Amino acid sequence: MTTLADRKIATTPIAILDFETTGLTPGHDRVVEVSVVRLEPGKEPELVFDSLVNPRRRMGGTDIHGITAADVAGAPEFGDIAGDLVDAVSGCALAAYNVYFDMSFLDFELSNAGVQHEIPHFCLMYMRPMLDLGKRCRLEVACQEMGVEMEAAHVAAADAMASARLMQKYLGSMRDMGLNTYGDLMDLKSYKFLNSFHNTPLPGAEDFGLASHGINQSRVGFSLTAQLAERARKAALRKGLITYWDALKAAVSDLYIDPGELAELLEIRQHYALSDEQVRALHSRIFAAVIVRYSSDNAVDAGETLRLKHLRACLSTLGWAPGD
Repeated sequence: MTTLADRKIATTPIAILDFETTGLTPGHDRVVEVSVVRLEPGKEPELVFDSLVNPRRRMGGTDIHGITAADVAGAPEFGDIAGDLVDAVSGCALAAYNVYFDMSFLDFELSNAGVQHEIPHFCLMYMRPMLDLGKRCRLEVACQEMGVEMEAAHVAAADAMASARLMQKYLGSMRDMGLNTYGDLMDLKSYKFLNSFHNTPLPGAEDFGLASHGINQSRVGFSLTAQLAERARKAALRKGLITYWDALKAAVSDLYIDPGELAELLEIRQHYALSDEQVRALHSRIFAAVIVRYSSDNAVDAGETLRLKHLRACLSTLGWAPGD
């Protein structure tokens, strides 16, 4: 099987993956929903896998993704769907909007299922600056700018489908730029996910001794409605929290808040009337997740300490950081 770098962009299928999880740290946190939209050459995007997942731990992040412990009580565990998920992405270039997040969870969960394979992947958020289409931003903003309809944020199937529609736009830009192979894409700019292009796509489930059980429990079609005033109020609040959370993650990823990012975050808080308590909770969540990640080896080195200081400074610039 040839590496992704040697493959033609126009003839290689792409699998767009989206996870919803209990938090930000693989191992400590677990997957609670997974969707795969497959983009075959010359065809429209197709949702090929979608399921809630029982994390076998306390639910977290419900205010972001809307999934409760009751929703996943009867859902399959990741090990039950691993074979079907592998088949859904086999033979593909793997993509996600925030691929570093999704790949960290995919690697953890698949390794638990006995799958050891470095999958070639790329990030749709960073494809924007790579193709000179704009700055990196959250998925909702990218969809608005590119004229892509997005049904619901943080519903895995909706996010994956919106990402696939964006990918179609990006494929058009790559054609216009004369980019024929994934190796050509590697020559444009330097991003660390490009190193994965030296790997081969994931083979099918049988290669890992996994079975495809056809088990899933989808929430596609579930949506919040405004039939009752209280339900509408909660839906609006959830949208505000999601919008701020996504913008916050994008803004602090480089440990620097520029004036444009500051203005955007303050405008989101004002538009959705987010309380100081709600903002502090989201700032605490992102800071705690980084601490958990850095301390997973029972030590925090000087570089990690410095990055934590930079992260705290970012959060303080936004109005509150742990310790203020």
